[in-house]
Amino acid sequence: MKPDSLSASPADSARENSSEALGKGKIPRLVAGFALSALAGLALNSLYSLIDALFVSRGVGDAAMGGVSAVFPFVLLQGAVSTAIGGGAATLVSLRLGEGKRREAGEITVTAMATFYACALLVTAMGFAFTEPLLDLFGAVGDIRPHARTYFRIILAGNVLSTGFSSIIRAEGKVGYAALIWVIPVTVNIILDAVFIFALGWGVAGSAAATLACQFTSVIMSIVFFARFSSQTLKNARPRLAKVADILSVGVPSLVQMGSLSLLFTLANYQISKIDGALGVTAFGYVGKLATYAAVPFTALGFALAPIVGYNYGAGNERRVKQTVRLCAVVAAAYALTALLIAECIPEHLIGIFTDDSAVISYGATGLRFVAASLVLLPFPLLLGATLQAKGKRLSSTFFYAAHFLAFVPLAFTLPRAVGTVGMWTAYLAAAAIAALAAAGYVLISPRYPAAPPYARVPHFPKTLDNPPSNG
Repeated sequence: MKPDSLSASPADSARENSSEALGKGKIPRLVAGFALSALAGLALNSLYSLIDALFVSRGVGDAAMGGVSAVFPFVLLQGAVSTAIGGGAATLVSLRLGEGKRREAGEITVTAMATFYACALLVTAMGFAFTEPLLDLFGAVGDIRPHARTYFRIILAGNVLSTGFSSIIRAEGKVGYAALIWVIPVTVNIILDAVFIFALGWGVAGSAAATLACQFTSVIMSIVFFARFSSQTLKNARPRLAKVADILSVGVPSLVQMGSLSLLFTLANYQISKIDGALGVTAFGYVGKLATYAAVPFTALGFALAPIVGYNYGAGNERRVKQTVRLCAVVAAAYALTALLIAECIPEHLIGIFTDDSAVISYGATGLRFVAASLVLLPFPLLLGATLQAKGKRLSSTFFYAAHFLAFVPLAFTLPRAVGTVGMWTAYLAAAAIAALAAAGYVLISPRYPAAPPYARVPHFPKTLDNPPSNG
């Protein structure tokens, strides 16, 4: 037996075996393993969001759902901030624990917590100070505005509870606990949604209160973990200002990816409210819920692609990098075509799950057809962004994560003026096409390197999605 192996801990051996699998394991099996693991949590969170929408629409009404939908961009922004800070910290914590630096890992975690809570308190204060202008921006008009105001204020009050730092828990290798911190709070949310809305008749306030209870459960579970089960040295750990920049530098691509989606929904709501009022915002809310759920596999594939590409790029194995990217692209395209076929065949039935209003169904079905067509195009800039991020090319990856939104902005301000509502749906689809063309152009003209240069041959591991129970 080699001397090195005598001093190797079980954790070190497990880490080496895992790394070896990334470099030598069968790519389809690796992609399937990573993708299914990510898909389980993401799908659960998105399914909860759909069930919540169903409870509000059927238990309170379309106007109430319109109010919740108007505030949905803020909920997405909550998720973007928590994912950027928690995910960025998780990457650094994982590295420090691997180096045996438990105290420094604890300082990173405490810094991430302090940074998030400071941001959350600032956002809450600004939200309460500018509630009415923000509701105007969200497109909360007509009879949906009172519902939006009620929902927004309750969500704002609980903003500091909107993450349980599950990504940091996952970074410690405690996958089981990290899964429970998704499953248990979401289950609490679904149960309390039914109780508050149907049994107690609290309306949208009940939906918001159930979300806060879900988030509170997550935070309590997080406190228990870091107090009793964490591998980090948290005692006497203090926030370090210098580490904030390190955390954000890793988390920025996630912030841009989710934040740009929040801005896209905000702009779409605002423009639709000017054209078709509350009816349009409500219908777009249903379309947005379905589209967000349909896009979950793309995100899961991005999570699956990143560690495999990062490791093999760092190891100089360009062939495995290409195989991984191609496989993910083919799977994404096949799934997107299937989703498109379903949406084009039964759009009225899909919108009809949430409402019986014929006007909302007709409006939403039209939009769903356009949005479903964009699903065929959106995976390519997203997967390219994940690939570039895994290679350490943060600026390029950030651009492609935001490409759909950047293309959407000018189109959303011009096409609706020319052709009305159809112009908004066309803008969404055309922006997806522009983003896909930009991704294709980058691939065609970018320099071809056989692998990472020797000095850069270290694995680039991605951030992980932070705690999900923040959707409304």
